Amino acid sequence: MKSMTKSRGARRTAALLGSLTIGAMALTGCSAQNTETGDNGIEPMALTLGHAYAVDSLQNKAAEQLAERVSELSDGAVTIEVFPSAQLGSWEEMQEGLEIGSVDIVIESLGSLERYTDLAAIEGLPFLYEDAEHFFEVWDGDMADEILTAVREDSGFQLTGALYRGGRQLNSIRPVEELSQLNGLKLRVPNQQTYINTWQALGASPTPMALNEVFSAMEQGAVEGQENPIDVVRYSSFYEVAKYVTETNHLFGNFHFQLWGDTYDAWPTEVRDIFDEASEDVSATYREASIQGAIDDKAFLDENVVEFDVIDVADWRKPVSDLIEQADPTVRDWAEEIQSLR
Repeated sequence: MKSMTKSRGARRTAALLGSLTIGAMALTGCSAQNTETGDNGIEPMALTLGHAYAVDSLQNKAAEQLAERVSELSDGAVTIEVFPSAQLGSWEEMQEGLEIGSVDIVIESLGSLERYTDLAAIEGLPFLYEDAEHFFEVWDGDMADEILTAVREDSGFQLTGALYRGGRQLNSIRPVEELSQLNGLKLRVPNQQTYINTWQALGASPTPMALNEVFSAMEQGAVEGQENPIDVVRYSSFYEVAKYVTETNHLFGNFHFQLWGDTYDAWPTEVRDIFDEASEDVSATYREASIQGAIDDKAFLDENVVEFDVIDVADWRKPVSDLIEQADPTVRDWAEEIQSLR
């Protein structure tokens, strides 16, 4: 595990640099409180929420639902303004903004915090879950709280809610029906070491890149593919330039509402309770919408002449089988516990 001193110092340096980018875009109302107190005793708060996904995506619908529910529960005292499509910067820049207070909430996955704590690598270990039900068994149980608490202690980020993403699939400009066809494929991946290690082991050429740069990069041939849940292929319009989807289901994961832990702790108890309740409400409806959405997204992509292929999971598992052994000892223990459930 990374030392707290080292990781905190690195974050503050990155945050100060990132603030040059996002500071101009963050509104002055971010986390501001007015002097008048509402009938419910809560002082008005105006919060900002950012994410990198499209306006019509499930992620943005969740953001808007959260804003609506928080306003309802607080009788309008707490408002959340939503900024989709990386309007406040890349998710990396927005995470840096959480610490310095220029952004209040970010929708992203646990694995996106891997640059802050090695513990977040638990999300990126490939083929860890047999299927969605295996994933739910873990993340509906006590182990989820154990993981998120440990991540908070080591990184400083508070994660609430659990917005089921579904399985991640390979989306490319040429077909990949067999593992050998991955060789040399220039593949966009998030800037997360576990993802990079995974695709290198599988034979591809992984290239870290911000999500909002991927469409033009594939269109111009700078990269030949990307990997994400199927909804991203549809709502980021990647299918227009990458007509092939290989159903790998190499990862299952959740989105979370990410906050800076110290900021969250400083909120009045009533506001934290409202936010937590709203997060749970959004999570409860998001899973069903995500599962049905994946079916609808595949039908949409079929209609738009996207070709789907499946893999021999056993063949793909072999090259990455030692990544668990290479992981942080705590992550390795979690992974072995997860695998023991199947």
